[in-house]
Amino acid sequence: MKKILVFVAAGMLSMGFMSCNDSASSSSDAMDSLSMVFGDLAGADMKQRISMDSTIDINELLKGIEYMANADTSRSFQAGLQMGMQVAQLYQGINMQCGMPMNKALFMKHLTDALNAKTPMSQEDMAAIQSKIEPLIDKAIEQSPMAKENKAKGEEYMKKLKNDKSYTFTKSGIAYKVINPGEGKNFCDSDVVKVIYVGKHIDGTEFDNSKGEPRPMNLKQVVPGFAEILQLMKPGSKFEVVIPSDLAYGKQGRMPNIKANETLLFEIETVGIQDPNEQPAMPQMPQVRMK
Repeated sequence: MKKILVFVAAGMLSMGFMSCNDSASSSSDAMDSLSMVFGDLAGADMKQRISMDSTIDINELLKGIEYMANADTSRSFQAGLQMGMQVAQLYQGINMQCGMPMNKALFMKHLTDALNAKTPMSQEDMAAIQSKIEPLIDKAIEQSPMAKENKAKGEEYMKKLKNDKSYTFTKSGIAYKVINPGEGKNFCDSDVVKVIYVGKHIDGTEFDNSKGEPRPMNLKQVVPGFAEILQLMKPGSKFEVVIPSDLAYGKQGRMPNIKANETLLFEIETVGIQDPNEQPAMPQMPQVRMK
């Protein structure tokens, strides 16, 4: 907090807002200056955080910020607004993963009952409820028209590739085309391989892109299809790869860009093995799917 206040004070001084000759309005001027500098700082920080998300509408974002920031309500109501935003994100996430909307009325009834309970639920009871979640998500996905459609489209796509002689199929069902074979030894499952890649849906739209920068891929921590293909590659290899859903992110997908049962396309270029002494990087796509 001190660092922020020092930044604010420095900003006010540099802009000439602090004047000893105008004591009558110094208080309001100081607060106006503080407001402006904090606004600049907060806006710049938010801009930086949302710059990578093309789905954000600035005008809608501002409406939400102003509504929350100007809400003249009790602390309890403000807490409810914040929790409500988390619930809205849950609704959105479940809808994207399962391809069907949550039953909001049932959700709110059970949430209300839990909040109005005379005593908090025990940790054991909460754990018992949590153990039900994954099987229920799996069941919802199995019944989802979106998941069924994605599965059928993927299978049809792979079937068409069988007629393309430029592709080779592995025993597991991955299709790949060698653009450049590379040189040296094949990678093994204990390697961390530097990879330049582009990930696409079967309609050709991108869901991820390393933007020409090599990203470290631990073969023990990526989806099965990606790990299998990398072990067919060498330093300098470049492949075009089609990974069926069961060897990619499967029925769970990967929010927010990869839906259930999606077959995925990758352009993969290997640079080499990461030096063990090199500073470890943040995990990158395509990470291992959830169990």
